[in-house]
Amino acid sequence: MKLYIEDLTFKYRWDDTYIFDSFNHVFEGPWLHIILGPNGVGKTTLLKLVAGVLNPLRGSISLEGGLLGRGDVSYVPQDNELLPWLSVYANVELPLRIAGVNGNERRLRVLEALKSMEVLGYANRYPKHLSGGERKRVALARALASNSKIVLLDEPTANLDPGSRELLWSYLKSLARSRLILVVTHNVGEALLEGGLIHILTGRPARVVEVFEGGEEAWSRLRRVMGYYKIS
Repeated sequence: MKLYIEDLTFKYRWDDTYIFDSFNHVFEGPWLHIILGPNGVGKTTLLKLVAGVLNPLRGSISLEGGLLGRGDVSYVPQDNELLPWLSVYANVELPLRIAGVNGNERRLRVLEALKSMEVLGYANRYPKHLSGGERKRVALARALASNSKIVLLDEPTANLDPGSRELLWSYLKSLARSRLILVVTHNVGEALLEGGLIHILTGRPARVVEVFEGGEEAWSRLRRVMGYYKIS
C-alpha cells in the first residue's frame, strides 16, 4: 500500500508563512516510518493533515490513488486522549461503537487488541490507575481494534521509562508487518536505532531532505542528521 501526499499546501490562520507549500511525498507500507525534524517544522501538523484533523488549503492525501476512507487512519496523539471516565475496555470499544460495529464483532476485536498489547488484565481499570506506558499501550490497542490500514503516532515514547520505550518499539515494529505506521519523535537516538525508514523533515515551507533506513548502520549519519537541527 502507498500513501500519496501530493501538492500539499497548508498554513495556520495566525501564521504568515506556509508550513507546507506544494509538498509531495510517498510513504509505502506495510512498514515503520519515522519522521524526524526540528521543533516547529510541521511534523505533528503533517500527522493531523493525514488524519483529517486539519484540512489542507490545497493538495490531496490518498491511499493507492483513492481518497482515504472512514476508518483507514488511526491517530494516537502524544497525550493518548483516553477518556478518564471510561474503563480501558470502554475506551478501546468507543470508536467501534461510533462506527456501528455490531456487538459480537466489537467484543472480539476489543479483546484481541487488548491481548495483543498485553493490557487485557487492565480491561476494567480506569486510565488514572495506569502507568504512562500502560496508557500508551491502551491507546495503541484502540488503534489496533479499528483495523485501520494506517496508524499515526505523535511522540509515542515521550515521558516513558527506558523499559517501556523498548517494549513500545517492539509493538510498533510488530504492527508494521501488516500496517503502515508513521511515527513522529524528537528522540534521534531511538529513531536511528529502531526506525524502519527515517524521513528528515526541515525548512519552512517544510520538505523531506533525506530518507534512509534505520538500524545500527544509520548511526554513521548522526552528524548530518543533527545538522538539520542546527546542533553542533
